[in-house]
Amino acid sequence: MINNDIVLSPAFRTALLRRYIADAFITMMTRINGEPVYTEDGERVLLTPEKVALNILFHIEAPWMDEFGMEDGSRLAAEALERMLTPGFMGEALRLSVAGVTEMREVYRDIIFGAPDGELPAGFEFVHGATGEVYR
Repeated sequence: MINNDIVLSPAFRTALLRRYIADAFITMMTRINGEPVYTEDGERVLLTPEKVALNILFHIEAPWMDEFGMEDGSRLAAEALERMLTPGFMGEALRLSVAGVTEMREVYRDIIFGAPDGELPAGFEFVHGATGEVYR
């Protein structure tokens, strides 16, 4: 089990929270729908860990960074992500808090109505560790 006091890098912590939220959301949607999809008004959005994590970055974190700058926005985004998981989330069963469920439903409602799905925010890029390939 990971100790909260040991995870010191804000970027690592935020990436870990993003992944935990994505996994918890996919688990919840699979339990509800029998498969990893978000459904609403007859529309379906397939959920993969990578796409859900990108959607968290695009729809939840990036607005904080746009409004408050990279340093403060990243800190505020990380605080928002922490509130999306139940207290004691470093345990073995990850679950979204009520705020987390609400936030993720808002993200996926926006996607159903045409918001970007699985895209990086403008100006962001990921570099694949093994191949060095850059994703924008």
